[in-house]
Amino acid sequence: MFDLFEGAGFNQVRSIVVPRFRFRKDATQAAAESYGVKAVLFSASKPATP
Repeated sequence: MFDLFEGAGFNQVRSIVVPRFRFRKDATQAAAESYGVKAVLFSASKPATP
């Protein structure tokens, strides 16, 4: 995932797991938990193009 962002020109790519995130539907929440999926927030900066 980081390579994808960096390949698109972003720098300082960081990620954090969003605590206590809940999907809207219970079925989606259950499916996500069964696969170990967590909500992740990415932040990055992209240099201005001249």
